[in-house]
Amino acid sequence: MNSNPLFPYPNIHTHKARHSQEVQNCFPEDTYDQGVFSVGIHPCYIKQEGQEQWEQVVARATHPLCVAIGECGLDKRASSPLVLQEEIFRWHISLAQELEKPLIIHCVKSYGEIIQLRKETGATGLWILHGFQKSEALAHQLLASGIKLSFGTALERDPRLQHLVQTLPREDYFFETDEDNE
Repeated sequence: MNSNPLFPYPNIHTHKARHSQEVQNCFPEDTYDQGVFSVGIHPCYIKQEGQEQWEQVVARATHPLCVAIGECGLDKRASSPLVLQEEIFRWHISLAQELEKPLIIHCVKSYGEIIQLRKETGATGLWILHGFQKSEALAHQLLASGIKLSFGTALERDPRLQHLVQTLPREDYFFETDEDNE
């Protein structure tokens, strides 16, 4: 995997970093193993109102090895109410803008809402939607809104995604291993 000039890590999202060029995704309560990391509140793991977790995110976000904010976002399958998820996602958007760090986004059945929040907040930083496996039409909607894509191991198995990657400029996409770490 070669890196993207906008964010120079060949693996932008893993849970088990093996070397310093992989961005380890950390939850607020996690300790990171080595190298660079991202930190955020995953919408499926919001505790109570998220305030205590948020304080941990803010404290870790300024660490010199923290290179991105997230994984955060919206997930309509999560048990947390969408209103609470959106509030917490807005906190992440503001923090990423303030610290000028990329935002790593988790999205399930909420693509319209993510696009709307990008427009509504006026955010200008790098947003990366991780684990993209949807249609080419949705990919182009996201890209037109300033949201880049990240592809995981599904890329190896899905000819649609392979075709999509072949048609996109290199600055529009990233690679990740997520859980697989292959």
